[in-house]
Amino acid sequence: MNWDTFWILHLLAAAPALESLHVHFDSKSEKATAGSLNVQVEHHQQHHHLKELVVIGFGGAAGQTGFVKQIIQASPILERVRLLDGHVVEDEERELVGLEIVRRIREWHERERLEVLDELTGGISSPHLEIVLE
Repeated sequence: MNWDTFWILHLLAAAPALESLHVHFDSKSEKATAGSLNVQVEHHQQHHHLKELVVIGFGGAAGQTGFVKQIIQASPILERVRLLDGHVVEDEERELVGLEIVRRIREWHERERLEVLDELTGGISSPHLEIVLE
């Protein structure tokens, strides 16, 4: 786990009423820190209000899947996880609302998709959880 995901976990702990979390993984910075993505951080905080997790820039890397699985395990009422391949660009003219998602349509091969879903849901029983890979 890199510092960015470490701080996201601390943000979640500091915002227990958060219902929706949108996270952006920057593929450029991840390649530079790929070796540090497998470091485990103990995270025992439960997120009892989190209903939605959206991850932009999800490519199925081990560090990304581990991070998402950690959030799923700690969020008992989580209803929807959207994992989008793409990136975020900043529109400087729009200031506070100036982030735009540039989606890259990814064709997940069935085997690859099943591997990611198995990794995310392994050992988790949550019949109401929907995981969408886009």
